[in-house]
Amino acid sequence: MSWTTTLGRAALAVLLAGCDADADERESDTSPDAAASGEDDASAWVEVERARFNSDGESETLTIRDQGPADAVALRVTSDPGVCFQLSALVDGRGREVVGGRSPGVDCRGCALRTSMAAAAGVFVLLSDAERFEPETGLALRLAQLDCETLTPLSTPDSRPPLRVELQAIAAAPEEAALDLRFLVADSSILRGDGPRQAALMDALREELAEAGIVPRLVETVDLDVLSPELRFHAGDPSDLAAALAEAPPKAETAVDVVFGACLRYDDPIFGPPRAVNGFTPRIPGGAGPADAVFMPGLDCLTPSAGPVDVPVDVQAHVLAHELGHYLGLFHAVEENGGADPLDDTGPDNIMHYNPERAASVGFSPAQGRVMRAHPAVQAL
Repeated sequence: MSWTTTLGRAALAVLLAGCDADADERESDTSPDAAASGEDDASAWVEVERARFNSDGESETLTIRDQGPADAVALRVTSDPGVCFQLSALVDGRGREVVGGRSPGVDCRGCALRTSMAAAAGVFVLLSDAERFEPETGLALRLAQLDCETLTPLSTPDSRPPLRVELQAIAAAPEEAALDLRFLVADSSILRGDGPRQAALMDALREELAEAGIVPRLVETVDLDVLSPELRFHAGDPSDLAAALAEAPPKAETAVDVVFGACLRYDDPIFGPPRAVNGFTPRIPGGAGPADAVFMPGLDCLTPSAGPVDVPVDVQAHVLAHELGHYLGLFHAVEENGGADPLDDTGPDNIMHYNPERAASVGFSPAQGRVMRAHPAVQAL
């Protein structure tokens, strides 16, 4: 992995120690529309920074003050539609660097803290680890643009889109937490109009998530009357997925949408060909962006005209639990290329294996549960 930008720990620590003298001089009239980040009167997010990308494609260093004792600090970063970006530098108030430069790809696997790229907007949940990283002591960070097609670092001398950074401090990840779900069900899903089957799915999902200390609650079911039979997408282009959400009414900020229906194809413009997937979460973790939901297929991509696939409830619940793990911040315990998740207690026989339908892929580890319960969407029980 090649780095094009390196920020010295000592220099960033100095920035954190002092006051942000030029904060008032930063551009304040060019931030993204508040509606794009889901802001409303009851929002728990607090704006802490506004900035722009520079001509080299990277932002200036943004500083965030000491948040006091906290299990985690969550950042919601919003830019313009069609702008893809990543965390390119991240250092805590003690000068410990966990992201040290730009990198290609969907996520930074070579960083001490694995982070995911964002399309238009993204949430970054930064957990405290006294031995390695303490975001509550303050943060210095940079963001850098990516080419949305190739997912490679991008320099844009003629384009300087804005950035808006909002924050939530998570005082303590609860031992047990509720997760509110809203089902968006198309007529291309076996769940459409079948209340008992939806209830059975929720029962099975509760069993899947119990080990992580997560209690899912179905708060609403909405019928989607317009959904394309095939949704094609990739990490840098979630436009088909965003269109699937277009007719849904507004939801509570902490509710997670789950879309059921259609054939789902991941259509990578570089590494193709398109491939069918059994579930998809546009970003790790979820919580922002134009396609902020979990997507579960309803049609077989080889025979879509045959109608909704009768997926066994326990299989559907298992895959949905895996996708909700992604939404709440988990990467694969084992990747298809053999790479392993940096969490200390995950192994190959984990539900977050890249193929969750393997017979041995069950259960969440304690570290995975802590990550999930630190997400801003969960609520303490």
